[in-house]
Amino acid sequence: MKLKSFKTLLFVFALVSTTNISATNLQPVTDILKKSPTTNVDGINYKLDFKKKEAKVITGKNLYAGEIVIPDKFTQDSITYYVEEIDDNAFKGSTSLTRITIPNSVTKIGSSAFEDCTSLEEITIPETVREIKSGTFSGCSSLKTVNLHNDITSIGQGAFKKCTSLEEITIPEDITSLPYNLFLGCSSLRIINLPSGLEKIGYSCFQDCSSLEEIEIPNSVKAIGWVAFKNCTSLKSFSFTTSMDNIANSIFEGCSSLKEVNITNSIKGIDHDAFKGCASLDSIYIPNSVRSMASSVFEDCHNLAIVNIPNGIKSISSKIFKNCTALAKIDIPYSVKEIESDAFNGCSSLGIIDLPSSVEEIGGGAFDDCHSLNTVIVRSGKPVKIKKSSFSKSMQKEGVFYVPIATVYRSDPKSAWSKFYNIKNLNDRTR
Repeated sequence: MKLKSFKTLLFVFALVSTTNISATNLQPVTDILKKSPTTNVDGINYKLDFKKKEAKVITGKNLYAGEIVIPDKFTQDSITYYVEEIDDNAFKGSTSLTRITIPNSVTKIGSSAFEDCTSLEEITIPETVREIKSGTFSGCSSLKTVNLHNDITSIGQGAFKKCTSLEEITIPEDITSLPYNLFLGCSSLRIINLPSGLEKIGYSCFQDCSSLEEIEIPNSVKAIGWVAFKNCTSLKSFSFTTSMDNIANSIFEGCSSLKEVNITNSIKGIDHDAFKGCASLDSIYIPNSVRSMASSVFEDCHNLAIVNIPNGIKSISSKIFKNCTALAKIDIPYSVKEIESDAFNGCSSLGIIDLPSSVEEIGGGAFDDCHSLNTVIVRSGKPVKIKKSSFSKSMQKEGVFYVPIATVYRSDPKSAWSKFYNIKNLNDRTR
């Protein structure tokens, strides 16, 4: 009986001892679980990493305002946390934030971290940050000064989109690519310094930068994306690099002050609307390396008077010279087989057209509204395929068409040529 009581007493003692040891061991874990993963210190919200003793600046219930100084570290509950990151959207929409100081302890700034901080005027990126994420300062309409150090290696798309007060910026030397929409809508941007090793400029990169008058493109640039300089209404001149082989669509559309363009011999193609609406462009030379020009390339270039079609072009694309009202003369090379619809529509100064024997087809409206056009020379012995609308009504009735043999062109009563009043033999013109 005594032995049984002794065993019971021993078991109770062991149980109590084990319970005390377990409680002692679990106490720190319990304390950690009681702690909140987020905190607010001096008006700044943080997300805490207890294990690494790191803190990330995050957004809170209330938007940030006034001047914010982010510390490199702070102490809470006897633990020192180092501030190493600014979270995605952390300050987004803080329209009353006027100034921000970022310590060198910060190594990451998240996407859209300062988006639409419309009162922020200046920002200095600490040397510890190597990457500017997408949309970081998008919509910061008061941002005038951006200090980027040379150790930055990457900038995300739209990082400075619609920073309408930004006037000047220097891109770090290690940047090799400018992403799309990077400076879209930066209407005050006048000076942009590009790194010598830059290889690519993304689409819409400088679109609507209406104060940009000039930009020097490093010869290392191999590609410039579509609409990259669209509506840069103050841009006056531009030179393509010898590393490029294509001019993207709408790249200079709406650049109404663009007057001088240098197209290098490396360029092989020009995409649609490339120079559409460049109203100040009065002359341009296109090298014979260019083998294709898409539709509307020079549409609405009202002052364009001197332009060549390079040898090797097989088709004059639709609307390519539409409404080029100053164009009085154009030489069509023997490589051209087709003149597409509306190609010269609205070229009101064009007085004479000489179509080489290679031309087989002319699209509808190709020479419509060419009010000064009175003479067309057609050198193909076989009647060129045309539409009823290829030439204007007045041209059909009053214009003179010189062809190798007039009777051949008049022979088919169902042909559109039967509508023309004055078809004459080429020999009659030389007499």
